[in-house]
Amino acid sequence: MRTTYANRGMAFERLIEITNEQYIHKNRAVIQKVPTPWKVFYDKRTKRSRAIPEEKSTVDFIGIANGRAIAFDAKSTRETTRFPLANIEDHQVKFLKQWKQNGGISFILVEFAKKQEVYLLSIDKLEKWFLAAKNGGRKSIPYEYFLTNCDLVKSKDGILLDYLPLIFERKVK
Repeated sequence: MRTTYANRGMAFERLIEITNEQYIHKNRAVIQKVPTPWKVFYDKRTKRSRAIPEEKSTVDFIGIANGRAIAFDAKSTRETTRFPLANIEDHQVKFLKQWKQNGGISFILVEFAKKQEVYLLSIDKLEKWFLAAKNGGRKSIPYEYFLTNCDLVKSKDGILLDYLPLIFERKVK
């Protein structure tokens, strides 16, 4: 049996989608999942189809809150002591950096699935780790870094993963 990692973050993304629906319902934000374009191939001989992404996706979610454009990606890991930077693509870091440079808010939400914890990691913090890894440094961010340098995303006021206050109250850099 072949191991696949294609859907490992789908449950986490669904939690974020529910959160974003709650934000819409409470008129706090409009943030939506960015669909990945897929190309479907059908083999008439075997009567099987397969799909592959048509192009690289930018990030998972884009929207607006408090008059500010927001873009972020959702990453999930089953690791308990580190977050592997291999989970992030170069083009995603580049997109989030450009988004911020143009006045938007950008970050990633990192789920430590086995710990059932979600942290908000700003693009600036992510970029430092990402660049260090590209230059021969660590290939992962230690879990302890998240504990001391990132905000834990919690449920609050009926919102499943209430990440907006972390953006606007602490002004994510």
